[in-house]
Amino acid sequence: MSLSYAAALSILHQAANAQRELRQDATSSLPLEDAVGRVLDRDLVSNESTPPHDTAAMDGYAIHSEATRTASPGAPVRFRIRGRIGAGDDPRMLVLEASMPRSREIDNLQPCIEIMTGAVFPDGFDACVRYEDTVRVAGNDSQSQPEISVTKPISLRADRRLAGSDVKRGDVLLRAGATLQASNVLLLASLGLTTITVAARPRVCVFSTGKELLSTSFGLARDTNGPFITAALKEIGSDVDFGGVLDDDAALLRDRLEGVAGSEAYYDVVITTGAVSKGCFDHIPDVLVGMNADIQFHGVAIRPGHPVLFALLTPRQPAGDDKPGGRKVAFFGLPGNPGAAAACLRFIVVPYLRCLTGQGPEAPIVAGLEEASMPAAAKDALPCQKAGTPTWHSPDIFRHGVLRLTAQGTAVVRLSKEQSPAKLAPFTTANCWVHFRPNGNSDLGSGLVECLPLVAGDLHL
Repeated sequence: MSLSYAAALSILHQAANAQRELRQDATSSLPLEDAVGRVLDRDLVSNESTPPHDTAAMDGYAIHSEATRTASPGAPVRFRIRGRIGAGDDPRMLVLEASMPRSREIDNLQPCIEIMTGAVFPDGFDACVRYEDTVRVAGNDSQSQPEISVTKPISLRADRRLAGSDVKRGDVLLRAGATLQASNVLLLASLGLTTITVAARPRVCVFSTGKELLSTSFGLARDTNGPFITAALKEIGSDVDFGGVLDDDAALLRDRLEGVAGSEAYYDVVITTGAVSKGCFDHIPDVLVGMNADIQFHGVAIRPGHPVLFALLTPRQPAGDDKPGGRKVAFFGLPGNPGAAAACLRFIVVPYLRCLTGQGPEAPIVAGLEEASMPAAAKDALPCQKAGTPTWHSPDIFRHGVLRLTAQGTAVVRLSKEQSPAKLAPFTTANCWVHFRPNGNSDLGSGLVECLPLVAGDLHL
């Protein structure tokens, strides 16, 4: 009896959480610009507020807004320019009387300060009037400082960015488990964050199996799973080694698996493709039993990929190390069928890796399903779309397709015409997987389905 997909996910998350606590060198500190694409190990919390001071949002003049209450084209209000502040200047260096507009009028003119965008507001001034809203005139004599006239009321705090209006001290900038994006660097750099603590990349070793992949003449088959899985895992931030193609030989398989499990490379995960079903050359399950591996599940109610296997391998202890060691190496035996291997990588392996690095579950995109895109054979394979209690034989079904936005901004998905796990051409145009749950998707709304990126990361529509 196959395990339900939900139960399999629960087992994967429990195992990954346990191993996350036991990983060697589980974190590292990187320069901010080098941490892009990495998973944050902890919350990033601001130690300061930004901007730290009130600043000008535009080039213009710092004024006292109340003085412009009656300003009009027929009765402009004049200000005498008493200084200038640029970004980076200390406003405290200005002459004292320039910072006290109410009590330091000169010739009945209020003082103002010419101020540049980003400059710190001087005390006693509460608004900025833009250059384009003023007329600059010369003083009454050669000894007088220049003046401006304002012909309309200026509101309190106009074009004045208040301290802490962007970020406040104690704000959580990014949560642990988030992947640092280049767009995040703007904010983090503004707060003086130069070093970021990130989760270590998962270390993964990938093998393909099958003598047909080693043949040099009759029966030659090219290895597709090894290159694809290696590339896909690198794309999502794993550190991957491809161990090559292994022959259908039980002794050889055991030797290689024991070798990588005890390797000084300290692999977190080992993946094989093929040899997990019930054929006479499918040696992986028996090899794992012979290694005393802890097989967590073998067979999950998913299509494609139901023979998938997950086990925990106990690495050999290094010589002289007598500590009880609870560290395990996660082993995934994926089906050899390329489409099934791709689905199992996406929906079995990736959830484990995300949990291992502290990432939360992915949020699917809900889209309308174009019914016309579903071939009759695909419809027959899908579970009943009416809500109900799934039975043990009701699978979660994954179908690849193309997700797009309509001109009205609505997300719709069209299933690939060809859904055979052995057909690879559709993967060149598909950009997502569509998940059909065993008890239907009626809770999402009529005709709606859940979509996830074909590999992982963001969907670019």
